[in-house]
Amino acid sequence: MQRQMDELSEQVATNRADIDALRDRADASDDRAVVSESRARAASERADVSEARAEEDHRRIGELEVRGEIDRKLIEELRAEGLLSREHSAQLEQALHSSRKIGAAMGIVMANRKLDEEDAFAILVKASQDTNRKLRLVADDVVFTGDVTDLPSA
Repeated sequence: MQRQMDELSEQVATNRADIDALRDRADASDDRAVVSESRARAASERADVSEARAEEDHRRIGELEVRGEIDRKLIEELRAEGLLSREHSAQLEQALHSSRKIGAAMGIVMANRKLDEEDAFAILVKASQDTNRKLRLVADDVVFTGDVTDLPSA
């Protein structure tokens, strides 16, 4: 009888160890599931923020395009009315083109470095000063290559 009790005690202890091991594995699995869910939520939030930034960038680009078109039409009207010389008109057109390039370069810097307009413009100005090149030429390079690695930090 004692031997049967000892065997049963051993069996109970073995079963208890197995149950505890299974419970530990289940808890670890639950913990991993919570971590995975948390990571997925964070990734989704980052994607939402990124999408919102992209939409804001598209809106800004649209506004710049509208402003550029309005400016172009104004220049045409002034020239048609004789209030603006052909030479002055060409200079304004060049300034308008440069302004659009600088705006596009600012957008690239903003998207790449997650900055606002002021900081992006300040970086382009600093790059212009550091390299002793016109701002429009620095902007041309950024727009052409899409590379901002050589630009100074904010």
